[in-house]
Amino acid sequence: MLVLRINVYAEVVGSMTRQRKRGLKPFLHSRKAIALPVTFLMLFVSLIVLITATYYFSITRISAKTLALKTVGIEQEMLSLEKTVKFVSWSPGAYEIYEFGDFGGKFKALPSDRPLTLNLTDSSSFYDIFFNSPVGKALYELPSSDELADGFFLKGDSRAIVNQSSSTTTQLYISRNAEGCEIALSYRPLVSSDIADSSGTKPVNTLTLYIVSLNASESMARLGSFRLKVGCSNVASSLRTYNFTSQIDSIMIRSDLDGVINTVSLPISSNAQGAVVNLETIVCNVKIEDVGW
Repeated sequence: MLVLRINVYAEVVGSMTRQRKRGLKPFLHSRKAIALPVTFLMLFVSLIVLITATYYFSITRISAKTLALKTVGIEQEMLSLEKTVKFVSWSPGAYEIYEFGDFGGKFKALPSDRPLTLNLTDSSSFYDIFFNSPVGKALYELPSSDELADGFFLKGDSRAIVNQSSSTTTQLYISRNAEGCEIALSYRPLVSSDIADSSGTKPVNTLTLYIVSLNASESMARLGSFRLKVGCSNVASSLRTYNFTSQIDSIMIRSDLDGVINTVSLPISSNAQGAVVNLETIVCNVKIEDVGW
């Protein structure tokens, strides 16, 4: 009886084991069936993320390179515009037609910008403002870029007045504002000194101040490609005479150009009776006009 019961128990256990195995097979097959599409889905999502990241990086790099190329192109255009202004300056009636390309930004002529105030002063209380007028500027606006250095000068420097004949009066520079960057063109005064006559009771000194002004330009804002007429409207001259009754060694001209202030000191020939200083201001008025396309 004991042997019989053991055999019956073994058969029951074996039957249950076989049934359990038969029940596990469908479950294992179902897990494998689910795991395969999940794996493919994970690979697909990873691939999409990789492609998106690569695309974004590529577009960013391409946009940066495109902007850099446009910036170089605008720099060359503004340098060419400066050469055109230089070519017609000091020749009344002379003009050139300049074609400006499309670089995705905006060109502006602002004749009322860049206020310039000049005064003559000595080491005492003498002080006389002899010029007070905006000299204007032309600029090209570009989108903001980290590759552009604020305050970088393509031509000239930040001084508001120069007195060396080798210095350029051009100021072609990059500046930033809230909307982005701009490449601007404007001009600063140049002064020279000379002793005209020393045979009289007082030596006569001559100071000559040269100013290129864009104040006569047409106020404009242009997009795309366009043509500009750059011409010398006129050259105007004014003369002031200062009679000093005591001996002086030098005199200073203080320039305030759009908030930037610089002073140059000029040697003066004098004697015990004093000196005469003739100050001639010569202004070349250059006009920039929009002539369409």
